[in-house]
Amino acid sequence: MYGLKQASLLAFQHLVRQLAPHGYQPCPYTTGLWEHDMRPTKFCLCVDDFGIKYFCKDDLIHLLDTLRKYYKISIDMDGKNYCGLSIYWNYPKRFVDISMPGFTGKTRERLQHKNPSKPQHAPYKWNKPAYGQKTQLAPIDTSPLLSKEEMKYVQKCVGALLYYARAVNPCILPAINEISGQQAKPTEQTMDACTILLDYVATYPDAIIRYHASDMVLHVDSDAAYLVLPNARSRYAGHFYLGDTPPPAPAKPSSKPNGAILTNCKTIRGGVASAAETETGGVFGNAQDAIVVHIALLALGRKQPATPIKTDNST
Repeated sequence: MYGLKQASLLAFQHLVRQLAPHGYQPCPYTTGLWEHDMRPTKFCLCVDDFGIKYFCKDDLIHLLDTLRKYYKISIDMDGKNYCGLSIYWNYPKRFVDISMPGFTGKTRERLQHKNPSKPQHAPYKWNKPAYGQKTQLAPIDTSPLLSKEEMKYVQKCVGALLYYARAVNPCILPAINEISGQQAKPTEQTMDACTILLDYVATYPDAIIRYHASDMVLHVDSDAAYLVLPNARSRYAGHFYLGDTPPPAPAKPSSKPNGAILTNCKTIRGGVASAAETETGGVFGNAQDAIVVHIALLALGRKQPATPIKTDNST
């Protein structure tokens, strides 16, 4: 039945019933991750894309033969494509590159965005800080509201670039966060922000994020910005990456930088009273998300110590 809202849930429940007799089941606390009750095989399922981690050819054949009993499948043994991502594995140098080549060009074409007359080197407008100012004021947008057609354009811009930002280019997340917070009542200033963002992805069209081999221990860097958004709102950010096992206390944990497996850029809903409260709220929010990633890593067989979280505020 075309357009049935329950279609994806029904398809998932059907898959669970089909694979259960063969020993495959979803991991209890990690959506999309599956395991086998006897074999070490894991796979990540997104709609109908299977990303499979196997340890011997017999385990892989067992899963593929199981799927062939019920579905028509195609196989990419090199693992070069998954969910719209292009994956380049470099085993000798122990890194993997993730990219989405051509995605920004198609997005700009769909949005009818012309090439900028000059390069745009930042995804959002830079505001000069007022050093020494005792009272920090939230920005106020007094520009005219956009029409319904222009509002839809802003929403399309955010929707089109969000997956790209989360997957390979987290540098544009602050811009998307600010624009999405205004898309219900966008103004001319919001449209200018969309133009700057699209000019930026035109200047840097094909971002690549690189992951180096490590102990796969979760690390989190947390930061926050006080009263930087309209309506006296603050924002926090989190950089989640996999690094080496931290040294025992009292030594401070440190790890080599690595590509982000998750980047947070979120608005704090309530009004906060100080910069210290903003930082504390950011650490709290990032710690909540760290629990989810921590559990997923455990499900993948990666033992985790207490997750170190780094922040720049002593409070």
